Amino acid sequence: MAVFAKLNGKSEVYSAVGRQIQLTSFSKSNMTQTELDAVVQFIQLTNSVIAIGGDADGGFVSGTTDVVHIITEGPAVAAGADFGSVTGVTSAVVSYFA
Repeated sequence: MAVFAKLNGKSEVYSAVGRQIQLTSFSKSNMTQTELDAVVQFIQLTNSVIAIGGDADGGFVSGTTDVVHIITEGPAVAAGADFGSVTGVTSAVVSYFA
């Protein structure tokens, strides 16, 4: 079990001086590269994409990967089904920092 020693300060809400950063998951069975590209292009209409990660191993395999995590900077990405008009892709905000 990890042991943490508090040396100075206290734990507080994260702030990055006005930056809005979020981690969002996008799920679809056997997502294709074309579907992922459409999701990313839709996100880039309002946000900057910082990082993209696939399944537990971190990779993305077209036609195999079921969940992709994307870190973005900008306004909150909407959660819900058929994200960005991509049929079957469901988005869920995992973490949001403002």
